[in-house]
Amino acid sequence: MMRMTEGFARMIAEFCETATLAEVREGLAQAFARPFGCWHKRAEGWVCDETGCQAPHETWVTALDGIAAGEPGRAAAYRVDDATLLVGAAVTDAGGGSVVVAGAAPADPELLAKLLTGVVLSVRSDAQQQAEQSQLLESYSHRLADSYEELAFLRRLSQYVEYCDATNSLADVAASMIPSLRELVRIEGLALFRAEQTDDGHVGVADLAASHGKLRAAQEDWFRVIESLMHGNPTQVVVKNFPQASRNSSASPLAQVRSVVVAPIVKEQTVYGWLVGVNKIDESNHLAGPANSLGFDEIGSMEATLLQSAAALLATHAANVSLFKQHEQLVVDAIHTLVGVVEAKDAYTCGHSDRVALFGRRVAQELGMSAMDCHHVYLAGLLHDIGKVGVADDVLLKPGSLTNEEFAQIRRHPETGWRLLYRLKPLRHLLPAVLHHHEAMDGSGYPYGLSGEVIPLDARILAVVDAWDAMTSNRPYRDGMSIEKAESILRSGAGKQWDAEVVGAFLAARDDIHETMRTWKNSLSKIMDPPWEADEKAASAEPARHADVAAPSA
Repeated sequence: MMRMTEGFARMIAEFCETATLAEVREGLAQAFARPFGCWHKRAEGWVCDETGCQAPHETWVTALDGIAAGEPGRAAAYRVDDATLLVGAAVTDAGGGSVVVAGAAPADPELLAKLLTGVVLSVRSDAQQQAEQSQLLESYSHRLADSYEELAFLRRLSQYVEYCDATNSLADVAASMIPSLRELVRIEGLALFRAEQTDDGHVGVADLAASHGKLRAAQEDWFRVIESLMHGNPTQVVVKNFPQASRNSSASPLAQVRSVVVAPIVKEQTVYGWLVGVNKIDESNHLAGPANSLGFDEIGSMEATLLQSAAALLATHAANVSLFKQHEQLVVDAIHTLVGVVEAKDAYTCGHSDRVALFGRRVAQELGMSAMDCHHVYLAGLLHDIGKVGVADDVLLKPGSLTNEEFAQIRRHPETGWRLLYRLKPLRHLLPAVLHHHEAMDGSGYPYGLSGEVIPLDARILAVVDAWDAMTSNRPYRDGMSIEKAESILRSGAGKQWDAEVVGAFLAARDDIHETMRTWKNSLSKIMDPPWEADEKAASAEPARHADVAAPSA
């Protein structure tokens, strides 16, 4: 009986250590199915603040004094008579004072045992429910964290849209996206493999264009794995988790691959490549892993969904780049057709335009302009004299000196060229260079007498290389001057007729320009392709980096 009473008292004490005054009273009343009161020691004796409490008799006073003398939260049980125990505990109330919560309990061992058993089962049930609720709450917390991370990544995808312009290749965009995506889905390695289509229509793996982390196998082995996994179903995300027993021997190139997810980069049935994720990172605590993954070390729905979202963005970008290339190639073809018109009229003008285009591109590179801006300078160089189609043949091809009227006709060719090209909307970005390539830094040029940096940069570049080629080329009425004399004229005119910075860039690149003068036809054949063609060929080794230089405006 004493051991049972002591054990019961310890259980009450544990409850009282963490419960509030009201919780202690209600808990004890529920456990014993009897009312328990809150007793306060006053000058007149012990007073209960609960309605219905009777005045304590002498044995209760002694028990209440004993309980109150103990430490707050420490329970005690006192025998009042053969059939009754006084059970209670001193509890600190909200005001910091001491209150005794006490009530009668049966002293009968059998009945007390039943009550004790019920309380123990209830406590254990409550503890189990609290543990389950705590675990469920933690699971929801991690699920919410995973959902927030997914949402945050999807929002970051919108930022990559700004990076998805046609000057950035598929590999460029993927390389900027892959590190954060790999960290989010908690996989060891993530890579972009680009696709290529053979003449017979088969889609195969071209190369490894960008990667982050460990792929656990050579890229050639991944070529075969991708083609095997995507065979017959090239547009769907594929997830494979390999049990330990089913993996190949340690000699196999894929022996270290536990799991893989392949998300195709496909738009309108055109496959541009695949995002390949390798090996889910094993989380020692299962609650630390994504709640919707298949297992602690398996790739599941969250990983597949996020890779599919990223692949959709990359596919849209790749399709847009493809359309842009087609558009630009059409523009380039149209330009060469227009230049051919001038070529048919004046063989000198043809070679001159080609060389000016090549020289201008090299000077633009020396100035640190972007690949696309250098390409625009090249196209403007081809077209800068297109207005000469409006000059009479007897003036254009005259071997001797020109009269004032004839020279005035020649001076109108920039405006004529501008009017011809203005109708072609894809070429309008070239108009400032075509119109102003004969302006001078001191304002003495034509057609509008612009000066200084008001003259577009592309036009200032063409002004220098146009003058250089005119001075060093043979013409029907004179031989070209020496390179040394032409360079001397450029130096003396720097800051007056020509932009000093552009002249400096030209002289810095003169070795390349002299070589281009000797081999301009070969150089022309190498430069006919748009700049992104070369960028893509090098992207698998290192993504192209372009200087951020704004295009000049009129």
